[in-house]
Amino acid sequence: MEYDSPFGRFTLLPLHHHPKSPLQAWSAADDLLLKELASLEPAPQRILIVNDAHGALGTCLHHRRPYSWNDSYCSKLSLQQNLHRNQLLFSPEHWLDATELPKDLFDAVLIKIPKTLALLEYQLTRLRPMLSAQTRIIGAGMVKHLSKSMVQVFEQCIGPTHTSLATRKARLVFSQFDATLNPLTPQPTRYSVPGTELELVNYPGVFSQQKLDLGTRFLLEHFPDASAAEHIIDLGCGNGALACFAARHNPGAHLSLLDDSWLALQSARETIELNKIPNPCELIASDGLDGFEDKADLILCNPPFHEGTRLDSNIALRMFKGAKRCLNDEGKLVVVGNRHLDYHQTLRAHFKAVELCASNPKFVVISASRPR
Repeated sequence: MEYDSPFGRFTLLPLHHHPKSPLQAWSAADDLLLKELASLEPAPQRILIVNDAHGALGTCLHHRRPYSWNDSYCSKLSLQQNLHRNQLLFSPEHWLDATELPKDLFDAVLIKIPKTLALLEYQLTRLRPMLSAQTRIIGAGMVKHLSKSMVQVFEQCIGPTHTSLATRKARLVFSQFDATLNPLTPQPTRYSVPGTELELVNYPGVFSQQKLDLGTRFLLEHFPDASAAEHIIDLGCGNGALACFAARHNPGAHLSLLDDSWLALQSARETIELNKIPNPCELIASDGLDGFEDKADLILCNPPFHEGTRLDSNIALRMFKGAKRCLNDEGKLVVVGNRHLDYHQTLRAHFKAVELCASNPKFVVISASRPR
């Protein structure tokens, strides 16, 4: 898809784009941000882009050598692919994952506002050392996802804030840095797993921040036999609850924890340390199981079914296809999901043996083996 930006025309596609999909790599919020930046005089020289989901901002602003700060591995892949489509080079030194901190002051900070208040507050407070009274701080989001509470977080964490008029269902948020403010950076939450000695660590923005989600809890109540597994994968691991529970049943198994979010992986890392898990563990930022070559005896998965604020069943489908490739001959994929997502039908297209292990009015636990 061709996008005419204030900085030129670019070919931009979202990750895993399907020709029949209407999904674009840019939104009206991206367009507003770029037009606002193009109007600034003098032109900001040192630019930080936050939460650039599909790499549209980073690609259009490549000539300004911006820094990107992001919690999504898939967003990094999207930026790399869109730069390549436009014969532009990716600069690894200008990419920072969410567990890192940018250095020095920026002239402009462009923020695609995330869907959770907790992550927004976490990001804004951590950004303060890189801001000055001269920094242009501009947030952007679609009106239906931009709440008054989000604007208030800008005011509490950065300083005086106002919004633009809505244009094409998008709006900008302008903040002026107030050096006298001293907001506290939100700390990871900790909570216990009912019926176990496990305690989980959750960073802001990571799924199920305040308590164990009902789907994971249902899977733990109907957990598969992991005693003979030599290699266990926690796919979309979040805070590592499934991997740590598996470790309690099999302290000798090798554990691989994979997630798109670096803050999720940091949560899982600290969960493992807190619970003194003895198993050999590896934590991997990933796009599902793409690029993962090792074989596993057991894959545990509570698949996400949202991408940002949008429902997306393709994430689970890619995970299932990856599991099909990575399972040993006698291996098993065990999935928990909402009943209405109808995962058992999807799994039957890829596995010969699909079994309903447990169900209640809201969730199902399904095992799948013998890949087709």
